[in-house]
Amino acid sequence: MRQMKSWCVLLLLGLPVSAAHAAVDCGEKPVRLAFYEFGLLYNNGRGIDKDVVDALRQRTGCRFEISVMPRARIWQDLENGALDMSVSGIQNRARDRFAWFAPYMALKNMAVTTPPSATPDAFLKRDKAKWAAVRAFKHGETADRFLEQMRQQGRVIDVPDVASAFTLLKAGRVEGMFAQSPVYRLHLQAADLSGRFTLTDWASQEAPVPHALILSKSRFTQSQAEAWQKQVNELVVDGSMLRILRQHLPADEARAQMLTPR
Repeated sequence: MRQMKSWCVLLLLGLPVSAAHAAVDCGEKPVRLAFYEFGLLYNNGRGIDKDVVDALRQRTGCRFEISVMPRARIWQDLENGALDMSVSGIQNRARDRFAWFAPYMALKNMAVTTPPSATPDAFLKRDKAKWAAVRAFKHGETADRFLEQMRQQGRVIDVPDVASAFTLLKAGRVEGMFAQSPVYRLHLQAADLSGRFTLTDWASQEAPVPHALILSKSRFTQSQAEAWQKQVNELVVDGSMLRILRQHLPADEARAQMLTPR
């Protein structure tokens, strides 16, 4: 009866019942967390990932020691234990060796092109049209296959980062590139997308890629990581994640980034 009363109190306070079982162990030291600059995910101290971390900070009461690093350095420091947590990470087998993952949204690369380029085949037929590609980026099976064909024809300009790719696109030195919604929304104005450039999903059969909170196994046990996953799930279930996305993206694109909680 006492347990039933405590659940009722949670409901009366407007708190999720699952929150009673989702408390995290913050530890004695602050959580060392790093952001990386990438479109509207994180840019000059603002962004989707910043809002996600702020929400988790408020829900857990944990202290964070924040830094901003290149992505390659983040993965290195998560593996060697110099960093505890990061954001918007993509899970794979190699990274499973040193990190836990708690997905909170899913992103997909769109083709950003000068019209008309409705399909990869249509773009390939534009003999002089070039493409900008960020070195070492993976874009998905369909996109990477297209890029390989373009490389064989000498029509790809490799750049070190996304900003450089958009500089080439807007200057007319290339006619296309791949980008995710939070990225092209930072670099292109609404007017650009309504006339000068077109957005096309060239891989409608491919699912968006989950992006996750990353927790270093050097800091967090499996049970501790599961507690963080519950907190992340609550963001999705109670609508907080969608509200965060809608603060930065158009409503339809915000909904497209949503992920079914684990």
